[in-house]
Amino acid sequence: MSSRIFIIIVWVISMSTSVNAQKFLDDDPLIVDDDRLVDVGAPLRRGLSDYYDFFQNTFDTPGDRTRTGALNANTLGEVPDSSWFQNRHGRKRMTIDELVRGPNRGDGPSRDGVWTVTDGKTEGVTPGFRIRDARGDVYLIKFDPPGNAEMATAAEVISTKFFFAAGYNVPENYLVFFQRSDLVVDPQAKVSVGLQRPREMTDSDLDGILSRLDKSPDGRYRAVASKFLPGSLIGPFKYNGTRSDDPNDVIPHEHRRELRGLQILSAWLNHDDSRDVNTQDTVEMEGGRNYIRHYLIDFGSTLGSGSVSPQKPRAGWEYLWEPRPVVRRIFTLGLWDSPWIRIKYPDLPSIGRFESKVFDPTQWKPEYPNPAFLNALPDDRYWAAKIVMSFTDEDIRAIVGTGGLTDPPAEDYLIDVLIERRNKIGRHYLNDVSSIDHIALDDGQLKFEHLSSVYGFSPSPSQYTLEWFRFDNEKDEKTFVHTELISKNSGLPVPPVLQKDSSPYFGVEIRHETHKVSVFVLRSTSLRIVGIERSSNE
Repeated sequence: MSSRIFIIIVWVISMSTSVNAQKFLDDDPLIVDDDRLVDVGAPLRRGLSDYYDFFQNTFDTPGDRTRTGALNANTLGEVPDSSWFQNRHGRKRMTIDELVRGPNRGDGPSRDGVWTVTDGKTEGVTPGFRIRDARGDVYLIKFDPPGNAEMATAAEVISTKFFFAAGYNVPENYLVFFQRSDLVVDPQAKVSVGLQRPREMTDSDLDGILSRLDKSPDGRYRAVASKFLPGSLIGPFKYNGTRSDDPNDVIPHEHRRELRGLQILSAWLNHDDSRDVNTQDTVEMEGGRNYIRHYLIDFGSTLGSGSVSPQKPRAGWEYLWEPRPVVRRIFTLGLWDSPWIRIKYPDLPSIGRFESKVFDPTQWKPEYPNPAFLNALPDDRYWAAKIVMSFTDEDIRAIVGTGGLTDPPAEDYLIDVLIERRNKIGRHYLNDVSSIDHIALDDGQLKFEHLSSVYGFSPSPSQYTLEWFRFDNEKDEKTFVHTELISKNSGLPVPPVLQKDSSPYFGVEIRHETHKVSVFVLRSTSLRIVGIERSSNE
């Protein structure tokens, strides 16, 4: 029996018997999901075309659309660390230096020698090429479209750092400046020209690529150097299903909270290109075993950039194929129009099209349907909104500063838009479920925060209702023993009736208006919160 089949059988058995099983296990809440236990060997690389990705997700319904809670969320409603996601800024604040550094572990391509061009492409609005530096490291060099200096490169660098701080695996992306004299063409280099087969690349090909790009007054080219990911590249992951060649991949991707919640972070940064083809799986080794790590890549189509041009006005508002709004315009003779049609953008070539006044996070859409986004529930969006809100104005200003924008009004505009879009996300999604959070029991004293009022999105509650209960973990039953009305949210002692109780589990329901949070506590060497459940408006 293969390792994958064994894991699936164990998972199915555990799911089928969960009705009669205890609610909390000894290791709850799970902080790390070690999904690297089984050696994956050497999976074959798989490709995925843009056209196939578009047609499958637009005209089919891939994945399981069952409206169930995220299967990988722990008992606190959080996402454990795994090969998909590493909790960073949302769990423990990163320093400004850490936010600015992002995923970068060096200083980019070595300047100790020339960069050797190993292959290139001449087609498209923004051609590019691959280089190998003096250390032997390989980078993909990507440029701004002519007429929009700084736009795509700034978007790539800035968004990379936001997604990394949020917790996703991303490439190391460096802002670089170089001259033609810094480049030599490898004798073995190949170049792609249109639909022709790749051929030997020449100096003339490289000169032709560079001739189509803008240069700074001092004759330098500006670009992003994206370092090749570690390990062996085996192609993109999909936002639905699992990899058949990964025995550790047992949770359907459309039911992973970090992929569902990515919808909210993508809406914030207008990452409308959040689709299968802009992901990458790699085979890496740890502890003598091969495992697969999952990356998000290519952030040139974020903020106001559309990579090869300023972002289209439609982006973030409608799918590429969405007949309903088109039919409405036709039948109303133009009297009905989508909000995006009337948006006026400032003339900022280094920003493109990005705004916050009309932005509505509940209406945001990627280029075409994403199975994980379509499965997102209020808890998934709340989880992501908390991460978005963890970026302070100072954090945003520092990360935007890494984009190398030379027009101060453009940089200020981008900062202001990100702050307002962040606040719109928080105002909606922190009120969509109970935002009682940061719950702790210190020395037997309960404390918590009401995040919506902490951020100024709603009035601070004048009163909470606490309903304390004993909890039977085997039967999943509450027995309420004490109720109190309180006006403060810290220094609240566990009631005497539960302090003297010998049952291992107890808890409290914290109510505010129609919202409720249930907190479950385990008595061990100390009091440990093992579970949090929230009510929502859905």
